[in-house]
Amino acid sequence: MKIQLTNLFYGIAVVLAVSSCDIGDNKEVNPADSFLRIYDSHQFDHAISPVDVTQTSDNGYLLLGNYRRDDTDFLGTYIASTDEEGQFIRNTYMRDNNVHPVGEFLTLGGLHYFVSMDAVSLQAYLNQVDDSARVVSTIGIGVTYPMYAQNDGEDQFVLLSYNSVDRSTELSVVNMDGSIAQQSAFGIGAGQEVEEPIIDHFTRTGRELPFFAGRTAGGTYYANGFYNYTLSLLFTDLSSNSPSGVVQGQQDEGGISGLLPLTGDVFALSRFNYGDQFASGQTTLNTSGTTSASDIDSNAMLEWEVDQKVKMTTVTLNEFDYVIIATTTKNQQIVLHFYDNTGAYVGVDYLGFSSPYQLGAIQVTADNGLAILGSVQVAGKFQRMCLFKKSEGELVDLVQ
Repeated sequence: MKIQLTNLFYGIAVVLAVSSCDIGDNKEVNPADSFLRIYDSHQFDHAISPVDVTQTSDNGYLLLGNYRRDDTDFLGTYIASTDEEGQFIRNTYMRDNNVHPVGEFLTLGGLHYFVSMDAVSLQAYLNQVDDSARVVSTIGIGVTYPMYAQNDGEDQFVLLSYNSVDRSTELSVVNMDGSIAQQSAFGIGAGQEVEEPIIDHFTRTGRELPFFAGRTAGGTYYANGFYNYTLSLLFTDLSSNSPSGVVQGQQDEGGISGLLPLTGDVFALSRFNYGDQFASGQTTLNTSGTTSASDIDSNAMLEWEVDQKVKMTTVTLNEFDYVIIATTTKNQQIVLHFYDNTGAYVGVDYLGFSSPYQLGAIQVTADNGLAILGSVQVAGKFQRMCLFKKSEGELVDLVQ
């Protein structure tokens, strides 16, 4: 193992690169296969939190993050670019009204986009960003309070948002020109206490809630948002404002925290209930009725930290499909859990050492490895983004 340490941050900041090698065979090692990078900031007092990661056309990486600004209640937008070895190229701190970036990175017409919000009008923005982390264009979308975005084909995306006027969770299919192709709205219920955790999520004066949305291979849309007084997983064909299926949570104290469609009505998922965390590599959900999240058969995850992001993806290794469920542990490491195509638990990996680490996002890379975006407390003081890269070989070793 080769470790390189460079001081860049007023003499004490850290940039750490890790690459692995087979010493016994003296094999050539490609430094792009496996590494850890911790990214400095010229803004001494900025705590940068991870939002999402994607690969560029030259196999580099775009990193999306947020940071606390002193001129708005919302988090600012931060974008960075790296080469294929994770080496920093440049970054952009957006200082205008463009705030609250949300995952995921979108690929529309072969170009990279992300969704954010206007700090004054609260309107959603669709931003095109180039491979050098420069915002090329910004157009408005006719919704407010964006929560999550995910690709829906090559030129459309699913957008989850909140309408504070109508007090409804909105799920929209949006074209790459910002126009809305389809939309349904689901009422959250009356009363100030219902809206409070949503607003606290946006200002980060409260918990960051697990809002997400997407579409299954069978064409059913899903959204995790507030409906009828509680955080609920909704299923819909977007033909009406009544969901076809609901998995109810417990107000904002319980519900689904992560979801990955597999086949039909089968999903990998995680859930939480009054501080307890659970996960399943494979479970069947009722997408056409009303059920409770607390009744879903899943395993207790005693080491998981409360109120942390849970991210999921699938990867094919040696012609077998695996589910990866990632989150942050109570001792502040990033953990990757591996499940085979029957839902059986087959492996685990822990990332991070010495300093506290937290998960932000994961993505399967072009070389069938895994990119893991996170944050780390450097010297116990400075929250900075970090990027782990795991090679395909390392992933294979974890599941064998």
